[in-house]
Amino acid sequence: MSWRVLRRLAFWGIGAGVMACALSVESRAAGSLTVNPGYDLFTSTEGTTFPGLGDLVGVPLGTYDFGTGAVGVGDADTIVHRLSEVTVAAIGDTGTTRLELLALQLMTAAPVDFGGLGLDNYFVTLQSARGGPASLGSMDITFTSLEGGTFTSFFDVFFDIRKGSLDGPIVFSDELTLTNSGADWTRTPPPGAILIDGINHFLNGTDNATDFWPVTPFVEQHPSGAKHEVTVASVPEPGSLVMGTTALVVGLVILRSRQRP
Repeated sequence: MSWRVLRRLAFWGIGAGVMACALSVESRAAGSLTVNPGYDLFTSTEGTTFPGLGDLVGVPLGTYDFGTGAVGVGDADTIVHRLSEVTVAAIGDTGTTRLELLALQLMTAAPVDFGGLGLDNYFVTLQSARGGPASLGSMDITFTSLEGGTFTSFFDVFFDIRKGSLDGPIVFSDELTLTNSGADWTRTPPPGAILIDGINHFLNGTDNATDFWPVTPFVEQHPSGAKHEVTVASVPEPGSLVMGTTALVVGLVILRSRQRP
């Protein structure tokens, strides 16, 4: 074989290799412009409020069953399910996913007299928790880089207000739409976040290439003044657990002492 033929073969071989590498890079880039379905676990923060109830605080769920048995969810009091995959063709594009608000547990930060029903703690829960309509919405996810972007979302929230406890008598039920615009998201969880593989972490089973983490805190709000401010749920610190256990024991002692004749 002549030297000229060998040079041509080498040239075409190098060209084919470069093209294959380019296609591989393009394929990886296209594949990483995806957010997989998954769950967002939130903790309600200061700034959450509702007309007639005033300031609200979250009541941690403790555990939640995502379909494979109950698992610990840290201090989460709110869980959102992104129901569908979002894949776009290029940086700067926007895709949409449907949403369902699966869990919400809030209570008044201090006792109030809601609607003249008496001074008490009042709790906000979802109507779906008692078999009512689901709270649904959607989210538009914009990719400003391979590592994140911005999102806009809304929920039609069907809620109950209960008196005295999470399962107390329902004193008011209604629906309102909460919206958020232009919040940031990233592929990387914040420090201390509760991580559950296949739920909110490593959604593709191997790495964070299709993960979605809202950069928090961010606020969802309604023109009435209702606001739900959230941050990513985290693993409670040991000190918080000790304080919570101590408060529970003291509360039980006081309750028993009151029940004695």
